[in-house]
Amino acid sequence: MKKLWATALMLITITACSKEPPQSQKAVLLPAPMLHTDPSDVIAHQSLKTMIATLEAPQNSTYDLYRTDLDDDGRREAIALFKTPYGFWCGIHGCTMLIMQAHNDHFSLVNAVQPVREPIYIKEHTTNGWKDLLIRVSGRTEKAKNVALTYSGLKYPHTPANLPAIDEFAHIYATPAFNE
Repeated sequence: MKKLWATALMLITITACSKEPPQSQKAVLLPAPMLHTDPSDVIAHQSLKTMIATLEAPQNSTYDLYRTDLDDDGRREAIALFKTPYGFWCGIHGCTMLIMQAHNDHFSLVNAVQPVREPIYIKEHTTNGWKDLLIRVSGRTEKAKNVALTYSGLKYPHTPANLPAIDEFAHIYATPAFNE
């Protein structure tokens, strides 16, 4: 009987100290989760050129491009603030800003916002899963004001001039995007 206990104890000790887990405890390898790919700036510029052609806009259109993750999916959206030609993209009250959602290998238009003037700020606060944008509305007959563009679930407001004024210092805790 002592021999049986000694053998059982030795087997338990050897099994407990072995580096290989018992068959029932082995980890099952699963495929790695598919990660989001942040499309490059080159793809953002190509998407804008395609959009310019689709809109039959002047091919010599110029814009500033800013990339940031607006919807917290790990991909940086593209915000394009057009500069020229005046009369097509810009008027006396500002210029057109396009907001484009990033996908793994391309961008799609969320919407156009106009007229917009610099500076533009990105807040960490989100509305319907997208970050709020702060812009200044000026150059009109009414008093200049700061406004917040909040995402509706489908797009940002098209015309910032119609939005209510927000705190003049709200941009202090925001990240500048296009800042003269």
